[in-house]
Amino acid sequence: MSTSLLYHAWGVTTYDYCRTEYRSGALFLHIVKKRILQRCVCCGSANVTREGGDCYEWRTLPVGSKPAFLVAHLDILRCGDCGEVRQESRDVADPRKTYTRALARYIRGLLGEMTILAVAEHIGLSWDTVKEILRSDLERRAKHRSWRRVKRIAIDEIAIRKGHDYMTVVVDIDTGHVLYTAKGNDQAALKAFFRRLRRAGAKLKAVAVDMSQAYANAINEYWPWPVAIVHDHYHIVANMNKVVDEVRRDEQNRLEGEGKQVLKGSRYLLLRGAEKTAQDPVKQARLEALLSANELMHKVYLLKEDLRSFWAQRTKAAARRFVKQWVADALTLGNKHVTRFANTVLEHLDTIVAWYKHRITSGPLEGLNNKIKVLKRKAYGYRDIEFFGLRLLFIHETKFNLSGA
Repeated sequence: MSTSLLYHAWGVTTYDYCRTEYRSGALFLHIVKKRILQRCVCCGSANVTREGGDCYEWRTLPVGSKPAFLVAHLDILRCGDCGEVRQESRDVADPRKTYTRALARYIRGLLGEMTILAVAEHIGLSWDTVKEILRSDLERRAKHRSWRRVKRIAIDEIAIRKGHDYMTVVVDIDTGHVLYTAKGNDQAALKAFFRRLRRAGAKLKAVAVDMSQAYANAINEYWPWPVAIVHDHYHIVANMNKVVDEVRRDEQNRLEGEGKQVLKGSRYLLLRGAEKTAQDPVKQARLEALLSANELMHKVYLLKEDLRSFWAQRTKAAARRFVKQWVADALTLGNKHVTRFANTVLEHLDTIVAWYKHRITSGPLEGLNNKIKVLKRKAYGYRDIEFFGLRLLFIHETKFNLSGA
């Protein structure tokens, strides 16, 4: 074997090849630093004398199916200029690592196509080591991301475990990339995000967010410049759908006999858009029978469908009039669930009609939800929430036919 092969096969440029050792089914390549490159690591002087040495082993790129290790014989050098006594530089591996940089690059490439577990089994490393390599790379890349051009964002929460365990996620609407993640869904979860956004010099123009007061408070407190808050289509319709479902449950509990039987199993039929139901004659007939049998459900269903036409108004002024009329109609029902939601809509009137100036939604974030669910399922859940958050920052690069854990 030659020193040239060290360079072409393992990317080792500052060492000379000594010998190869075979043991336990693995290759051990003994190398020494090229004498011409021996320098003081403190001042860079070539005026050094050897005062001993030591050996270090690093796992490196395999040869076929055989593991390979670099065994570096490193000298301890005394500098004749600055007087420091230090071990010569390692070059091929980062401090306190048991693997070379070349192997780390190879593993990062595999992780674009394979799970952490599959890579660990393929290379013959522990799962934790492969995870550490991926985590270090994600942290480095996240740190060097530029937020200067961020102008429009969407903020939402995702469930990370069963129960009330949430994570706040921020997405750049224009690129579709996740910018930031933090555990929790309260105001404090966004403090670090807005601090970094200010340091980046971003000119934030609009934020798509649900009607959570916590997120609105965070924007108002942590972002000192004017920004449009937009409550978008998805969250408003989703909240109205919850109202429809609450009314349906109350009616089903109140009624007996035939009236109760009509409502049984009708949840998704009531939440489905009217235009989709109309495409299925069987579902359409059942819906008509259900609505004709229950006056309250009929009125609430019509309110739900009417609300969806808000985003088809011609002007912002027309949209404002539409919302006010819709709230008035909703309040006439006297139903506690409908009244509560109608008052919430009226309270957020300005941020709802803001859509007509900044036509943004949390659609990119909602689209990521399916990918996030796949990522969690592939990993059988995440115990390390910070690592999960790092993975979300680069979820747009993930190929879900294989990757995840």
